[in-house]
Amino acid sequence: MTVNNSSRRPIVRRAVVGLATASLLVSACGSSDDSGSDDGTTEDTTGDTASSGTDTPTTDDAATDEVQQNRPVSVEGAPLVPYDATLPADPAVGEAAPVVSGESFDGTPVTIGGATGSPTLAVFLAHWCPHCNEEVPQLIELEDSGEFPEGLEVIGVSTAVDPSGENFPPSEWIVDKGWPFATMADDEELTAMTAMGGTSFPFLVVLDADGNVLARRAGSAPAAETKAFLDEALANQGAA
Repeated sequence: MTVNNSSRRPIVRRAVVGLATASLLVSACGSSDDSGSDDGTTEDTTGDTASSGTDTPTTDDAATDEVQQNRPVSVEGAPLVPYDATLPADPAVGEAAPVVSGESFDGTPVTIGGATGSPTLAVFLAHWCPHCNEEVPQLIELEDSGEFPEGLEVIGVSTAVDPSGENFPPSEWIVDKGWPFATMADDEELTAMTAMGGTSFPFLVVLDADGNVLARRAGSAPAAETKAFLDEALANQGAA
């Protein structure tokens, strides 16, 4: 993949998550030329950022039962190793991805992984992340121009919800952006993101028709670069 040599710096956010084994998750919003270092300008927020993303149903507002910013997520199988862009090769390539089962904002079931009969692109996005906001229109451009590889299923995952962040709520943000694909609402603990080894936003995971990892990428990129990334990943089907 051609490296994007823009000077965009990572934005780092910390959010306390309700996991017995970990109390702090660090996630970065970076461009495709980020190397995973934290030497750029950072924004740190520690507290209940992730846990406050779910609408609390009330008797006065029935709509909160229908649209929620976080939904339950379950995982079957071992999580993928965390993605590290500094490694010469991604050790997750060729491994079976866990099956991640969740729901869209309105409760419609959404599943990523497993044998589906077609390859899948999972796109992990945070509504407050500037590079995610750059990535979304590039992916929509590929869809509108018919340049997505034939048969590829695209699924978005809204994760790291922050009610104090820009573009909240993500259920409206995704509509305003014109996102045409199915979307899973990650839970408060970022279970879906963690299961696929995500460490920054945006984060792309390409799976083959059997649910094996073909490629992963962190950071935004122009549509042409993403197309090349996908074409190369899908050309490796059956070779891993």
